[in-house]
Amino acid sequence: MKAINKTFVVFVLVLLAGTNVFSQDVQSFDPNGLKVIFKQNTANDILSVNMYFKGGVVNLNEDQAGLEALTLLVAQKATKNYPKDKLNATLERMNTQINSNASLDYSRLSMICVKQNFDASWNIFVDMLLNPSFSEEDLNLERDRLISSIKQVNDNPDAYLRKVVINEFYVDHPYSVPVNGTEETLNSFTTHDLKDFMSGRLQTSEILLVVVGNTTMADLQQKVKDAFGNLPVGSYTKISIQEVNHAEPSIKIIHRELPTNYIQGSYSAPQRGTTEGYTMLIANSILRDRVWEEVRTKRSLSYAPSTRYVNNFSNYGAIYVTAVDPDTTIKVMINELERLKNELISDKELSNKIR
Repeated sequence: MKAINKTFVVFVLVLLAGTNVFSQDVQSFDPNGLKVIFKQNTANDILSVNMYFKGGVVNLNEDQAGLEALTLLVAQKATKNYPKDKLNATLERMNTQINSNASLDYSRLSMICVKQNFDASWNIFVDMLLNPSFSEEDLNLERDRLISSIKQVNDNPDAYLRKVVINEFYVDHPYSVPVNGTEETLNSFTTHDLKDFMSGRLQTSEILLVVVGNTTMADLQQKVKDAFGNLPVGSYTKISIQEVNHAEPSIKIIHRELPTNYIQGSYSAPQRGTTEGYTMLIANSILRDRVWEEVRTKRSLSYAPSTRYVNNFSNYGAIYVTAVDPDTTIKVMINELERLKNELISDKELSNKIR
């Protein structure tokens, strides 16, 4: 298809836009200050283990952008008790999957394994946290991969749009620190930086362990005690993230040679898990269905209109579309926003959506 001059449009809207509830069979315990949440599931032999590092990019300054993401990636390459070849062969034999991800509010190291391999998989998981090798070779490999992925963002229209949205919506905000860093910051990190960062983060007040699967509370308690019972507690407290409050609407238009336009409008939204958050969850779902009906089904203006309600502590909602005719399409979507704000939702539509 011949590329024509289309645009990315990012606009910020000014709109009027709890308590977590666990089921009774979810248990928790706090050995040495480490919060552990456990839900037993005996329906199958799968176990999911997630170690969360609290705070996300709020713990980082601009010079440290990408440090946490890079540290967790390199930690998975080799450990004191599991050199690279042994580690890879053992994980492949057990079909145990370990990976990491970093986000604005937290990072995590995750593991999925089967019950019969839980003991051996757990030992590897713990060694990645407590005894990573952090070799120069592994650092250079993962650094190059992260830099390559950062460069590729500009070539992917949707990924580039998400990047621009974050930059524009969270101006002068802690979230403005890039999760995966920049080429400049990533090239500045050494193995010593990774070791210091990991050891500094391994305090029980800074981490949260969540386990779901076919094991027992007694077995898990013993594993956690043996693995993390000697970690320092530290004095981490939850960092309060201010809500974004745009006093005036704004718009940013970026011209690119593309066959269509990529458009997102964003607005401040309440945190999930709060009373306002549950209301927003329902409202966004209703808006998503209405936008789909009006933009795609009735008018065929786009194959991919959507609305979003993300999951950040400092949160936002959004409307998104790719469209060749942005003027007409945006007007239809804004009309649906206004209708949701100004017209009562019918009892039937609301009850159906809640269910």
